[in-house]
Parts: sequence; structure tokens; C-alpha cells
Amino acid sequence: MTIGSGVFHVNLNCTDLERSLAFYGGLLGLTVGTATAPTDDQDGAAFGLPTVRWHGHVLHDGRGLGAGLALDLLQWDTPAPAGTPNLAADLGFNRLGLYVADLDATFARLVAAGVRTHGAPHATTVEGSPTVRTVVVDDPDGLLVELVDLGIDRTAFVAVGVSDLERSVAFYRDVLGFNPMFERGPLRQPGDQLGLTGEIGLRAAYLDDPRGGACMLELVEMLDPVATGRPARRANGTGLFRMAFLSDDLARDHAALTERGVACWTPPVPIDLGPGVPTVEAFLFEDPDGAVLELIGTP
Repeated sequence: MTIGSGVFHVNLNCTDLERSLAFYGGLLGLTVGTATAPTDDQDGAAFGLPTVRWHGHVLHDGRGLGAGLALDLLQWDTPAPAGTPNLAADLGFNRLGLYVADLDATFARLVAAGVRTHGAPHATTVEGSPTVRTVVVDDPDGLLVELVDLGIDRTAFVAVGVSDLERSVAFYRDVLGFNPMFERGPLRQPGDQLGLTGEIGLRAAYLDDPRGGACMLELVEMLDPVATGRPARRANGTGLFRMAFLSDDLARDHAALTERGVACWTPPVPIDLGPGVPTVEAFLFEDPDGAVLELIGTP
């Protein structure tokens, strides 16, 4: 039995909400949707913190909320934002990918706005797939955002640094229902395309969301330099922190994960999302390297 029903959103913590909204909404064209802004501090056990409070928005592409990969963009109030986003060689969530209808026009708009870029748009070839043009830029806090020229505007994928590619493919396939698509590497490429120095070595696997075509997961095992340490584990840490899935039975799925030996932070607990938004039940758990995932209960 697999857990959840596909990716609902990826959580992105920022240090200045209005600045990040101008980047993702104004420059990249995502729709700024539901506000989540609890008015008071609440118990933070679900997030591994004493107390928590934030303000933010859920952003989505033209397909609408729930049809693809939404962006849960938060600025933390209690505790304050901390740290910096993961780099491409780090374990855990370290890059957000978007398809764009016109890469050259988007790139020019970002450059004019003073956005830091890692080179210019360039051709990338993945065995078995057509050549595409891509470029990586920094969001306002330094998170790597990859833009892929595919003639359509949408949120597309999340890249996850892993230490054992086969182990992680098996986890996301067997536990969360992702469908393996293809792999690439081992290969070497210029590191500056991902904000790194010198030449780097890696191999990667690409998995499709269980819904089919909604979004993609890119699992990357760095070979040179080898990834070390653990993924970001602070819920208020700047950058990508957790990826959320929906569940129609949280108690069942929590029991199933526990039986598999998956580390769960708590049992399902209520979380207040602020005025106008129903309270939800959710819990956090971990992938094999410790990257944080979330299950959110559906009514």
C-alpha cells in the first residue's frame, strides 16, 4: 500500500514575504492564492518547535490549486527565519523547477530586475528525451530556481539531494507511489550551472507524481563532491523545508509508515492555519536521508 495521493505543495520559507511574492508572483507569474496567517502562537510540536506562528500565501500555476505543485510560501514570525537555503550539493530539497513558455523573455525580465543568474540559458540533453534549454537563477533568499523552456508556464519539479539513489527511488516509489521515468549518469558537467565551482559529477533519477504529469521529482546523488551532513531540519529554516501530500486517512497512513520503520515526528495533530482557513490535521515524517515530508488530512 502506498501513502498519500500525490504532492499537494512544497513549503518554501522566506525572510521577506512581499519580496518573495514579487519574485514568484510578479516575475514568474504564479497566482497568489490563499493566505495562511495564524493570529496567535500555537503549539509547535508538529514542527519540532516549542511554539509557532507564520504568515504566508499558497501560490499555484494556471492549473489551479490541487492540480499541480503548489508553493506554500511562508515568512516565520515565531521563531524568526533562520539560516540559508540548501545548495545543489546538499542533501534534501535544494532546487525548485518551473517550466516557462518563453525562456528568453523570462530570463531578460529577471536580469532587468537584478536577479542573480548562474550563466545564460543553455541546451541540456537527457538520454531518451528531446534537448531542452534551461537556466538556474536565485530567488530573493538564494534558493536555486531552474527554468526550463517547454512552451508552457507551470510549476514542474523539486530536486532532492540523496546519498543512495537506489534506496531513495525505492522509497518514493514503494511508499509514496511515484512512478520512475528515467535516469541519467553517472555524468560530469560544469558546476556553475548549479551554483557550484569547477566540474561536478552526479547521477539522477526522475519520478512522476502518482497522479501522472502533475509534477516531477528529481533525485540527485552527488558523486563529486559527495554530499555530506543531513537535510535541513528546522521548520523555520530559510529555503525549501518540506513536501506535503494529502491523505484520506491519517491514522491509517501514520500506522503504515510506522510499521515500515519510517521516522514520524508526531502522530496526527491539529494545525491552525489562520482566519478563513479550516484547521487541518497533519504530521511530518522523513525520507531515507531525513528530508522532511508531510501528510495533511482531507475532509
